[in-house]
Amino acid sequence: MSVAILEEFDKDIDAAYKENNQSKIEKETFTILSTVAMFMMELFKDRLKRVVPDINHLDFNKSFITSEKNHEALLHWLKQIDTITNGSVEDIEFGKFKVDFEKWFYEIGGTNIQFEYHDSYLITPGEAAEQLGVSTVTINNYVKRGFEYMNHRSHRRIPKHMIPLWKDPVYSIKIQMMYQQQKLLHQKPEERLKEVMEEILSFQIKYQAGTVKKAIKEVDGDKPDLLTDYYEWESLEEERQELEEQVFGEQTGG
Repeated sequence: MSVAILEEFDKDIDAAYKENNQSKIEKETFTILSTVAMFMMELFKDRLKRVVPDINHLDFNKSFITSEKNHEALLHWLKQIDTITNGSVEDIEFGKFKVDFEKWFYEIGGTNIQFEYHDSYLITPGEAAEQLGVSTVTINNYVKRGFEYMNHRSHRRIPKHMIPLWKDPVYSIKIQMMYQQQKLLHQKPEERLKEVMEEILSFQIKYQAGTVKKAIKEVDGDKPDLLTDYYEWESLEEERQELEEQVFGEQTGG
């Protein structure tokens, strides 16, 4: 994309916010959304087949899109288009770009966006486990927390960028938070509570302990997954208490 076109986008965005014109802001937001999606398919064509944001169910979050945060986001995406080049993008850079774009899509009011990858960019759960130094069972647990995967010819396949992203504490947390937020939008508290209880039970069986504190105290040194599991188990216990209050009321608080 030429510098002149990017500069014109920049001027239009600034003008829309200066006028505080909601319809213009929506138009500029939609334009940048479409532009970045097309940009990704061209720039990352060695990885991506398609980027498909569901625009039919895009209901703009008006308080967000008119905020300064969205103003900055629009200018950020323009800058990204201007600075990133195909030859210099590593898997982790691509992954961060993808996650940040997906997060912004949900913030503006999107409900579903799909990323389709080339077969050559996908690895097996076994390969992912080996690269992360964990078991395939742990990979399955990661999937329940938002670890990206594709259903590929009846088998799960993992996009390569998930390996460095999952090792990055900031992006690992960002992915998990985004996953849970989206899940809650489409899930009843009763359904989520059932999932949480099942996940806690899997930890209890794995470590032969009823609570996360007991697991930490009694576990021996041959379980390298414990530190990661500890934070997840602790988070699940906190979520369980909140969900039980929603589902059963305060009577279960003790």
